[in-house]
Formats: sequence, C-alpha cells, structure tokens
Amino acid sequence: MSIQPVASLPTIDQLSPRQQMAMNCARCARRLGMSGRVWGEVRHLGLVFRLWVCAPDCSTPVPGSPA
Repeated sequence: MSIQPVASLPTIDQLSPRQQMAMNCARCARRLGMSGRVWGEVRHLGLVFRLWVCAPDCSTPVPGSPA
C-alpha cells in the first residue's frame, strides 16, 4: 500500500470532525460507509490520524471540503 507524501495531505484543522473520524472522505467529504482506502497519516498534537478517501478516482471536491 502506498501512502501519499505528507505535503499533499490536508491538516487536521482543515477537516470536519466526520472526516477526522473516517466517517466521511478526507478529500471530497462524501460518506464513506463500508468502502474506503487509506490516503495517508498526519500528526496533530502528537496523535496520529489516518485519513481515508472513498475511491482512487475521488478527485471532485464538494463544497466545504479541504481538497
């Protein structure tokens, strides 16, 4: 599994609580459900957050998403 470089990942401050908890896609803010793949990991206040995205072709951000 390849993980994106940290420079291309959003910071935790840019994500909604649902995106931080892997309920919504970290890239487009759509609901993940039972699908998803790891986009990468970021650190915030010493804690590691694993960011999840809904699909490899998930590239269309919706309003309110950080990407």
